[in-house]
Amino acid sequence: MPIPTRTETLNTFVSATAQHRRHDLVDNFFLSASLYAKLKKRGNTPLRGGEEIRVPHVYAGMTASSYGRGDEFDTTTREFATVMRFNWKFSYAAVNLDVIDVDLNDSPEQVFDLVDAALETAELSLIDDMSDQLFGDGTGNASKDMDGLAIAISRTGTYGGITRGTDDQGASIRAAFEDTTGGSVTLANMNTQFGTAVIAREAPDLLVTTQTLWSRIWERSQPSERNEPSDMRDIGFKIVRFNGADVTVDSHTPSGLMYFINTKWWDWYTHSKWDFRFRGFMEPTNQQRAIGQLISWGNLVCRSPRLQGVMSGLS
Repeated sequence: MPIPTRTETLNTFVSATAQHRRHDLVDNFFLSASLYAKLKKRGNTPLRGGEEIRVPHVYAGMTASSYGRGDEFDTTTREFATVMRFNWKFSYAAVNLDVIDVDLNDSPEQVFDLVDAALETAELSLIDDMSDQLFGDGTGNASKDMDGLAIAISRTGTYGGITRGTDDQGASIRAAFEDTTGGSVTLANMNTQFGTAVIAREAPDLLVTTQTLWSRIWERSQPSERNEPSDMRDIGFKIVRFNGADVTVDSHTPSGLMYFINTKWWDWYTHSKWDFRFRGFMEPTNQQRAIGQLISWGNLVCRSPRLQGVMSGLS
């Protein structure tokens, strides 16, 4: 097929742009991406570019101690900070339409605007695909996927260009826990692991799991824990409260997993120009077709993996 060229000749396309879409088409299939919704609700961290995403990372403190008369101060220079490095990751959804269908739809008899529907469906499809990526380790689709929870919340391997280990740097990016014991989920073992991820006033505020495991937690919870106010409930998700954190379902969660997330330390870095940007429709020279893409550049970054945790093999 010949290379598409940008066209503004189709008034239907021009009049139904991405900036003026109606949001009256809802498919419940796409309303199960609770982790995506929570992280996006916190907002993006826009960047104008750069070869890679670089994030400052403080991994150690300074010498601090009591002292008495005549004591000498420690004058040793101490390494305490570095930079975490992440690659840009690119995602898109195709918006390809037949011009004949669009123009036949552009009439007083139309049931809905075909272009509006296509653009909204593309947006929801992109969210759905990116929500799958959020639970991966970044190696999916030949390492083109985002760096998700599987690589961020771990006690082994490399993250942000830093190798996990027992030294100050390596320990600072190791998850608080990675419990592979498995077995039946109980509030007692959840509470034990939850406490492992608590440091001073820092604690997980979001637990994400499967519908099956969430239902078991719901059965074991008190009525008051099922009905507490929550910003997740405000945007349409079912939650149970546990130690002050929201426990919610995300259909993209792999089977048997439960993630303990402190969302304060997660940032969604996006390119300021390519954050769900629609390129516009282009028309091939030898076909009546409209070709377009909805594009997103960015990556997910956890600035403090040591405040996160995961349980696996649960039933």
